[in-house]
Amino acid sequence: MFSLYAIRYTLYAIRYTLIIQSDTTMTSLTLNAPAKVNLFLKVLEKRKDSYHSIETVFERISIADTITITKIPKGIRLSSDSRITGRPQDNLAYKAARLILEHKKAEGGVRIRIKKRIPIAAGLGGGSSDAATVLIGINRLYGLGIGKEKLSRLGRRLGADVPFFILEKPFALGKGIGERLTALRHKGRFWHLLVYPGFKVPTRQVYEAFDKKGGSKCLTTRRRGARIQLPRKFTLDLCTAEAMLYNDLERVVVAKYGAIRALIGRLATLIGKKAILSGSGPSVFCLCAERKEALEARRTLLRHVPAREKRRWRAFIAKTY
Repeated sequence: MFSLYAIRYTLYAIRYTLIIQSDTTMTSLTLNAPAKVNLFLKVLEKRKDSYHSIETVFERISIADTITITKIPKGIRLSSDSRITGRPQDNLAYKAARLILEHKKAEGGVRIRIKKRIPIAAGLGGGSSDAATVLIGINRLYGLGIGKEKLSRLGRRLGADVPFFILEKPFALGKGIGERLTALRHKGRFWHLLVYPGFKVPTRQVYEAFDKKGGSKCLTTRRRGARIQLPRKFTLDLCTAEAMLYNDLERVVVAKYGAIRALIGRLATLIGKKAILSGSGPSVFCLCAERKEALEARRTLLRHVPAREKRRWRAFIAKTY
């Protein structure tokens, strides 16, 4: 007579076998590609490869694209419900598919369909997240068996933010160009009011403007000269995150785009929240303890902004993902 333990073990073995069989015969899968914000961004020296060394704290948030990857006999087909690039071949998701399929000499191709929700060129890592999700998805769909470390190295060839999304952790400290990652322990999850003002800010131009103004050399205040020094048992909570909020690139972006300066100012005066730029912008966000607080902050902001200014805005409520 089977013991309760034996019955449970048998059921688990059957369930595990079914999962494995399902993975090997899978022809399509759908995954979320989440956005990110930078709670802290310090730009250091410019490197010989034209990248900048940085120190940053990444946070993955719940605004996400939806990506469906389907096996096809050969080739790569990419489509989206939004115009993402002039040619599919120029899109990071397409490049990610080509990179991993050629790397493993996979016998077959993929059709990739992207449902966009993350604004494009908004400082939220949408393209990098799509690329990382395609790498993860094809690896799983074709059973390629590539470990995270190797997958991350492949992702680094596509963009500096791609390894963070491959890590699949809510928070991480990023060094180097952002690819040297340490997952951070955290207490709870944060809510955000995030506003995309409806226009693009080219990342390259932001860094060029930053370098022309002297880069980090001209940052003389204690706050702006700060580096991240985290104790081993550091745990990120809301209070620490709010105190950490800082972005080196913000000064050059607000100098050129008055709308972003005004948005940051309104969040401070109307709802009493410190807001910062995410990445190279133009998206701006602040932190909230609860969803209710974030919703009220959005209502207050939108109520006090003239219709002509907010017509192009997209104001999101998002949480740590």
